[in-house]
Amino acid sequence: MALEQALRTAAHSSGSAAKLPQHVPTVEEAYAVQRNIYNSSNLPVTVWKLGLTGAEVRKAFGTEEPTVGRLAASGIFNNRSEIQFLGPKMFAEAELIFEMGEDLPMQAKPYTRSDLCAALKGIYAGIEIVRSRFETTKLSLPLLIADNSMGHGLVLGRKLTLQWEDRFADIPVSLTRNEEAPTIGSTARVMGNPLDAAVWLANWLRDNENDTLKREQLIASGTCTGATEMFAGDTISIDVDGEQAALVRLCEEI
Repeated sequence: MALEQALRTAAHSSGSAAKLPQHVPTVEEAYAVQRNIYNSSNLPVTVWKLGLTGAEVRKAFGTEEPTVGRLAASGIFNNRSEIQFLGPKMFAEAELIFEMGEDLPMQAKPYTRSDLCAALKGIYAGIEIVRSRFETTKLSLPLLIADNSMGHGLVLGRKLTLQWEDRFADIPVSLTRNEEAPTIGSTARVMGNPLDAAVWLANWLRDNENDTLKREQLIASGTCTGATEMFAGDTISIDVDGEQAALVRLCEEI
């Protein structure tokens, strides 16, 4: 499929952005494109990422549900890493990250908060690195999905707690680029409660992928601060509840 090939070619290069296709796939076809591209790597999914977790942005895209993307272990960066800028545009998002401590068993009834909390072994701060493989970031919903929901990488920051605590439903989060004024947000921007975003993902995987969340997988639950454009040479840091929780620096393209 031409769209799959174009996105696969553009995935790791800033010089071969994919052109927008003449035929826009359906949402189901877009997830098939995303899945096929990822499966061609023969790597297990290490990070499930959620996009469009804010009500306003979902309304702008004309959807009632978030979007999903997937990353391999190679897409995870240590806190305070220096990573390569890949243009034409990259963005940073402050997120709450869930770490699975055990597999969720397949079940017929919907997963609940209790089901997910019982399977967790850690809550982290994180900086999601967002990048489109297309020549523009102005995408329709299906093209956003085919583009892996623009997921590129995840900087795994400080571990905040071993288990879910209700205070994380609405806790202040900020993102700072260099010495600029911080962008202020909250975990409540993520579907009202990021735990509900993780539960939604568990049910989506069961219903759409015939799959469950697995031990050691991470869930990037959605942005608490919107998307901040970043450039080569920038330093991005995030604070959770007033304390620095993750940092990343961008180096020039090689």
